[in-house]
Amino acid sequence: MKKYSKKEEIPKEAISPIQKNEEFLKKIIKEDSLVLERIKELSGLLKTKYKISTKDLIYLTDDKEVLIPVSIFTKRLRVLETLTKYLKEELNFSYHQIGILLNRNERNLWHTYKNACKKQAEKLTIPSSRHFLPISIFQNKLSILENIVLYLKDELNLSYHNVAVLIERNDSTIWTMYRRAKNKIKNE
Repeated sequence: MKKYSKKEEIPKEAISPIQKNEEFLKKIIKEDSLVLERIKELSGLLKTKYKISTKDLIYLTDDKEVLIPVSIFTKRLRVLETLTKYLKEELNFSYHQIGILLNRNERNLWHTYKNACKKQAEKLTIPSSRHFLPISIFQNKLSILENIVLYLKDELNLSYHNVAVLIERNDSTIWTMYRRAKNKIKNE
């Protein structure tokens, strides 16, 4: 390996990717120190509030997938109303964007949102959640509740009772939704 004197310029090919990354990070720290401090502050608040690790926080902020906390679902609103209200108010999505994400008509979503606001004018309270739903599970012909139950039961291996407790529904409703979803998938 060739050694370079201090006066001699090092060719770019000789700089390792790690060194390039370190130089880039130093530049960011120098130029955007206030933004970085705010990011640290916000990530600390999120980690404390939801009791999650840095790895979980990075996973949640990855823009590949929108994740919905299961804790938003209550008896007060229907699941589609809750989901629409969450996406509209908390994530600031338009009806068109929500329609694409949920595979639903945006005009129906507008009506659903207005009904949800009549039932609950204030914003949703979002307690800390151990379970999250990827938005991609709604890209099929199943109902919103069927998709949620199917995901929680099959992917997270939760019992019918635990699913019922999480989304504040009756155990028999969960069982029925799961069976209905399985039958629809089987018959496709």
